[in-house]
Amino acid sequence: MIKQDQEKFYQLLGTRIRDARKLAGLKQEALASYLDLTRASVVNIEKGRQHPPLHLLYDISKILKVELCSLIPELMVADGKSKANWEKIVVKKMKGDKQAREKLLGFLQEINVTK
Repeated sequence: MIKQDQEKFYQLLGTRIRDARKLAGLKQEALASYLDLTRASVVNIEKGRQHPPLHLLYDISKILKVELCSLIPELMVADGKSKANWEKIVVKKMKGDKQAREKLLGFLQEINVTK
């Protein structure tokens, strides 16, 4: 993986972690506390500047109650848009309707748009 792809990968990973954290209703400070990290580390992970080791990703997935594989992005879909963008759009547009949002995210995962 070239450096540019690595940067994009960690940005997408951070976005997925941030979105999962928000869906779980946790603030950055709370997640940091559960992980025994500083809030600055959580900010840097979510921005893609800090590259978390696999055991930390595992802990994050357990705390946020999501599958570990749902945090790991694939870089592109066939149309060239990142899969994480679909989740981001759904989360943003359906903020007020959690049940509908989760149904749509589940559907998108089923058809392999956001997997």
